[in-house]
Amino acid sequence: MLPNFFIVGAPKAGTTSLFHYLDEHPEVFMSPVKEPNYFSYNEIVAQALYYVEKGVGDQGAYENLFQDASGAKAVGEASVSYLFYNNVGAKIHSLLPEAKIIIVLRDPTARAFSHYLMDRRLGYVNVPFDDIVRQNSNHPLQNLYYQQSVLLGMYYEQVKRYLELFGEKRVKIFLNDDLKTDTPGVVRSLFEFLEVDTSVNHDFSRKHNVYGKPRNFLVQYFYTKKILRGLMKKILPVQLASNMKKSLVVPGEKPVMNTETKAFLQKIYHEDVKKLSGLINRDLAHWSVA
Repeated sequence: MLPNFFIVGAPKAGTTSLFHYLDEHPEVFMSPVKEPNYFSYNEIVAQALYYVEKGVGDQGAYENLFQDASGAKAVGEASVSYLFYNNVGAKIHSLLPEAKIIIVLRDPTARAFSHYLMDRRLGYVNVPFDDIVRQNSNHPLQNLYYQQSVLLGMYYEQVKRYLELFGEKRVKIFLNDDLKTDTPGVVRSLFEFLEVDTSVNHDFSRKHNVYGKPRNFLVQYFYTKKILRGLMKKILPVQLASNMKKSLVVPGEKPVMNTETKAFLQKIYHEDVKKLSGLINRDLAHWSVA
């Protein structure tokens, strides 16, 4: 069995929350591996993208993720790398032309900084954010850092590709703003789109993927060691590893982006946001106004 819907991105825009709401629905089956990256696996490997978790590159292993999905009305997965890479939408459409596509978009300036903070916390980057976005760094991974922080937020062409491939009826676009202000409404709309029971109740008080910081210096050291994180994932059951992570990371005051850097990013995104606004017929004036 293969999925009949995909959450394709954007990263750090609320996809984790939607994944969990869907995973809790009795008529929905979500891949036990949250981001299998099957359709983007070759691109990720070819780029030598710096994350430890590359995904699932074998077709048989990918299909096995959905072996327990029998009877589910909606079968899906959430790989946020699918939105950015040029050929991924075409790969999905070639194999599953009737699939439904879910896209969540966030103010690209805020998204960029959030992505950077995640990568820094996980030990993938130690270059200052300002140097990355202004391309002042000589780090060998600068181009990838710039891609992950800045280019992923150039949504117009990314969204346009999916709309052209699958058509407006099969692509559902949400804004992170709406998810924050009306979570029940967004989730109900999502269930309607997937044609599953909309009356299922959820605990919307629980927050997913919120900003946190390591509990102490030793935990910080552990978090920045990608090999140790990967080993923990391999040897510990998923639920136990998740519970350990929750105990080691505590809520913290989120760093604030430099005002000049924010203005610099807003100028980068300004034209793209204008085009996106027309494409999806949404007023995005509150986003990245130069």
